[in-house]
Amino acid sequence: MARRTDIAEVARHARVSKSTVSRVINGGYASAEVRARVAKVIQKLGYTPWTTARNFSLGRAGCFGLVTWDTQSEWVTQILGGIEEELTAKHISLLVGSLVLRGAYDSSTVASWIRDRRIDALIFACPGRRERALVESARKAQQSVALIAPDESFRGVLTLRSDNIGVGRDIAEHLFELGHRRVAYVGGPETSLDSCERCQGLELGLAPYKIKLLPANKVFMGRHHADEGSAYAQRWLKMPRSRAPTAIVLSNDIMALGLMRTLLAQGVSIPGEVSVIGFDDIPAAGLCWPGLTTVRQELRIMGSQACRALMANIEHEKMDRGLVEFPMKLVVRQSTGPAPDRR
Repeated sequence: MARRTDIAEVARHARVSKSTVSRVINGGYASAEVRARVAKVIQKLGYTPWTTARNFSLGRAGCFGLVTWDTQSEWVTQILGGIEEELTAKHISLLVGSLVLRGAYDSSTVASWIRDRRIDALIFACPGRRERALVESARKAQQSVALIAPDESFRGVLTLRSDNIGVGRDIAEHLFELGHRRVAYVGGPETSLDSCERCQGLELGLAPYKIKLLPANKVFMGRHHADEGSAYAQRWLKMPRSRAPTAIVLSNDIMALGLMRTLLAQGVSIPGEVSVIGFDDIPAAGLCWPGLTTVRQELRIMGSQACRALMANIEHEKMDRGLVEFPMKLVVRQSTGPAPDRR
């Protein structure tokens, strides 16, 4: 059996100390010249860090956990990309847990991670009221916790969210310049913080133009699913065109795509008869036709920054336990155009 190359051998060949090799491997400070020399020796010797032994000596699991309702969501996939990017560079593993499998809510797997100390840190994607017990359990176990786009307010935990209210001005300006005066908002559950804030941001953005969301045009649905977008489309189809909203803003892209599919199947022109805007800028938003005008969240960056903050906390550096808000960007595509009367 071939002898495993150790860090001392790498240090000897690179003419540096073992601590310098460790810093290079773990992303710490080293000059460009030293970093290049160490990297060349690592490649030549075929050295791979023995992370299991290192984690054991430090009393760590060498693993993070990502907790979400649905691991198949494109929204979660973008967060996952940022997480993987950071953890791979640090040789940290990742456990991914879905809270809803086979249609039933089950938090027992994540609870076992915490109880058995299988993870060093937890990232919750869109946690709500039902996840409070898990968050508190992780904190009591002194595990580092970060929340991305929570559906409720959590205190004393690092929270990363998008500035839902701030982007309302950009949406309102875009629709006003296109001549839209009858605007509707279709949100997910009214218990969702994102859903409510996006509605609030839109209303604040429309206010300077003397445009109000009528009660009939401010709708909250039971879920953020395509079927809910389709259900509102059926409602829109029954409205007289003279009173129907000429622009519909939905609280996520999946709902917007469900609405567009239903309207297009009924021969409705988008954006000729109605303009549509979503939120999230999932990959599908730019692949459909007409392309969906939407609001881009920095989900990948949120995942990456959450990891960096958690790793700093594990290394006993000071960790921000407040709110970090990220700007959002309106991405204009073909699903928005001049209001019908403007045409």
